[in-house]
Amino acid sequence: MDAITIITGQRTGAGHLFALLRNIEAVAARDGLFVDGDVNATATLDAAEAEARAEGQSLLVVKATSAMPRDMVERELLGRTGMRAVVVVRRLIDAYVSLAKATALNAFRDRDLTNVKVRLDPDHFTAWLEEQEDWYGHWQEWLLRRSFPVPILRYESHLSVPPEAVLRRFSSAAAQVGITVRVPAALPHPGLVKQDRETAAAFRVKNWPEFSKALVERDIEKRAFGYPI
Repeated sequence: MDAITIITGQRTGAGHLFALLRNIEAVAARDGLFVDGDVNATATLDAAEAEARAEGQSLLVVKATSAMPRDMVERELLGRTGMRAVVVVRRLIDAYVSLAKATALNAFRDRDLTNVKVRLDPDHFTAWLEEQEDWYGHWQEWLLRRSFPVPILRYESHLSVPPEAVLRRFSSAAAQVGITVRVPAALPHPGLVKQDRETAAAFRVKNWPEFSKALVERDIEKRAFGYPI
């Protein structure tokens, strides 16, 4: 069976992508398959493949986040026969603010957080930023060393768009790794509801002037407003 691992981090829009993939009958989208850890990961994948085959599906899609051990991701996911990879990223500052807001209220889905503002610690953000850059950079290098394609979906231009456009971009990414995905005309599953309608980070952070100044002083402002790869 064909399979794709979505390499991503937290609050990148990957969950929305998985929800939209439910519209494609041939795709078995298994978001959160490893939420309980890496115990018996091979058995978990084998079971997911068997279930997908029984349902007449030909493509298994799973997710690897920066919270998962790298050796497990390499051994059980990317090292698995037939597995390909697609990367999902979001501007780092926006992913971090989104994560901070969701964590503060323990509300990661189905709750409007637009009016919520959080106070950010520049030291914590700097450490988190470096972790994200290291995570993504590691897998980009891993894939390139093996001459594998590295298709990238960016939240702002590929996921925060109408559902049909999201799925067409995923189909294009899948084609880059040798897999054909046909987008249906009807899309009954709308995906996840956006939790934060405010787009500017400055209006979502209580201490933005101080935080922004700290980014400049650390010479990481450009990295903060960019992508990990």
